[in-house]
Amino acid sequence: MKIGVAMSGGVDSAVAAALLTEMGHDVVGYHMKNLSDRLFEIVPETKKVCCSPSDTTDAFKIAKTLGIKLKIIRLDELFRKHIINYFIEEYKHGKTPNPCVLCNDYIKFGALMDKALEDGMEMFASGHYARIIKHPTYGISLTKGKADHKDQAYFLSRIKKERLGKILFPVGELTKEEIRQKAKDLGLPVHKKRESQELCFIPDNDYRRFLNAEGVKLPEGDIVDTEGNIIGAHHGLSFYTIGQRRGLGISSKEKLYVIDIDTNKNCLIVGPYEKTLKKRFIATKPNWFIDIDNAELRCQCMIRSTMKPENALVHIEEEELTVEFDNPVSAITPGQLAVFYDGDIVLGSAFIESVES
Repeated sequence: MKIGVAMSGGVDSAVAAALLTEMGHDVVGYHMKNLSDRLFEIVPETKKVCCSPSDTTDAFKIAKTLGIKLKIIRLDELFRKHIINYFIEEYKHGKTPNPCVLCNDYIKFGALMDKALEDGMEMFASGHYARIIKHPTYGISLTKGKADHKDQAYFLSRIKKERLGKILFPVGELTKEEIRQKAKDLGLPVHKKRESQELCFIPDNDYRRFLNAEGVKLPEGDIVDTEGNIIGAHHGLSFYTIGQRRGLGISSKEKLYVIDIDTNKNCLIVGPYEKTLKKRFIATKPNWFIDIDNAELRCQCMIRSTMKPENALVHIEEEELTVEFDNPVSAITPGQLAVFYDGDIVLGSAFIESVES
């Protein structure tokens, strides 16, 4: 079978390609370039990010070691349109964006996958810790990977349902330790490579520099408590997120957290941890992997990729959802992604629009 593999230059996609090659498939690597290499000369990495020039070099080394062809696909314009512009607009409106989930949808499992299929590839694979299974109730389903320390199915929950039948996740049954050992056994040069930790288009992790360079004005304003008393000053609302405690620059006898971002008044509202706990929120732009034939859905919900799934009831009204947790959850953040599960099965996702008091 002809299989295209999204090869980032990291160990996970390298092992994914290796496993498919060992199975006897005709594998071709596809390495996407979403940014100019010049960016990484102007703005050096402070932590490892994806899509850097060194990743391209590593992708070529991996392909040579495995004896497979590697294609470089430039997607700069689409990446700017769907990812960078989205990121900027969300921050302008006081939200906390999640560009990685949109990159998987529009770029990796969108344009890059389309290119591979146009080239005659029968399937498209990546190194994500996730699985695709045939479920007796839901049919072809996206599900969590074996490695329970990281849920990458969360970041794949915007992929369109009709694409699942053409996608493979060869490392979904493995742990990170098993992947690194496999890479070492195969002599792959990236078996010790660090994982990417920051946004690729902000390699120095300096959001202020990036937004300023993009012409986004970030006026300073007041930090107020729940009674409206001014207790400090913020340096631009874009640099704060719901639930944040560190870096507020205020002194208080009690620990204070960001509980709301008021873009109309340009103020940051802080309060005790208890005030970050909420039960209900509105979400929009749902993407379902299941057929929705009723107005309510009992499920588990995650509003961050690192949280424990919490039981919730979802009230469905076409493009708008009202989600109510059984128990209060901390730091429900507008702009972030809510992902709905039945155990390990991903049912769908939607973007958090607003939080009810």
